[in-house]
Amino acid sequence: MIFQNLIDFLLENACVNIRYLVYRDILKTPLREQIMLEMQEEIIEQKNVQKILAYQHEDGWLGEELHGGYGVDSLMNRLLNCGVETSDVHIQKAITALTTPEIAKNHKWWMAGGDALDADGRGGNKAITAVIMAIAHTDETLSPLSEEIDLSLKHFIISLSYKSVEDFIIRGKSKIYYKPSTMFPDENHICILKDTKSWKNEQNLKTVSSGMEHCYNLMKNFDEYITFKKPKEFGGSFIGPFNFNWQALNKIELPELQAMINSKNRYMFGFWLRTLSHVPKWGIQSTQPYELLADLVLKNNLFNMLNDKTLDGFRRLWGIESSWKNETNIKCDLIYTIMKVCYPVVSSL
Repeated sequence: MIFQNLIDFLLENACVNIRYLVYRDILKTPLREQIMLEMQEEIIEQKNVQKILAYQHEDGWLGEELHGGYGVDSLMNRLLNCGVETSDVHIQKAITALTTPEIAKNHKWWMAGGDALDADGRGGNKAITAVIMAIAHTDETLSPLSEEIDLSLKHFIISLSYKSVEDFIIRGKSKIYYKPSTMFPDENHICILKDTKSWKNEQNLKTVSSGMEHCYNLMKNFDEYITFKKPKEFGGSFIGPFNFNWQALNKIELPELQAMINSKNRYMFGFWLRTLSHVPKWGIQSTQPYELLADLVLKNNLFNMLNDKTLDGFRRLWGIESSWKNETNIKCDLIYTIMKVCYPVVSSL
């Protein structure tokens, strides 16, 4: 099996969270086996998991707001990334709170500009809520997930009609923004379809695959940021929607990767990995970035390419190990993350 030596290394040295995820997602160990049940109990008691759960209110609401560093979306992702199962009572209480208006109204269940984005069809509060529901494997007939699945499909369908980027943007004096009511898939639309199943049939899969390829070809060399101009009834100012990083799907050579790692932005490498992890199988444009990363980690070369600043950004975005006291802890986080991103792609080549 590819990565076998790295799998053995993680199972011997990594924290229980990573060991559990390796057993579950790579070795496909059934959740009902005793070793998995015991590890799941241990995961809930881990310091990093308990730190996240400390943000859960008595009514089940998780975090301080809908979206942000301590928002429901971020904290839910962190719990799932730590190996907490979606069936866990804490996850289920959080989803119930999120989807029950009587509970949600007692918290900041919206984000800045969310209503305006929803009204324009670009995906705001409803899309963020749907993403959370999707990653938690919520019933896909429930609102707003059901409606946002349909909306996401519509974005892909309509995007096929565009001949160029100019068909759906307006160039202002200092900003580029989407034309009103423009349909063009963004981060949320892609993630919603990636993590749901009810929409999948042969025709829909063909449509989204064609749409993903078409959008990529339109955007692969477009490195300008597209913002969103709120209608007058919502204040008329500009806000940043959840654009997808289409350029991350491009092939990348070693010098380009090193330049990314050496960027002044400590998060650039970690965000690039996140984009790669968000691309569904039907959306991959090239396996080359995944193969390059797999080769680097298999040959133990990636670790030496990373500087302290980039490692700090990586840990903030991807860290599962509760402590980075030694090089082994760091390597466990790095190796597992690369495997999580690359294994589903390279194992099928």
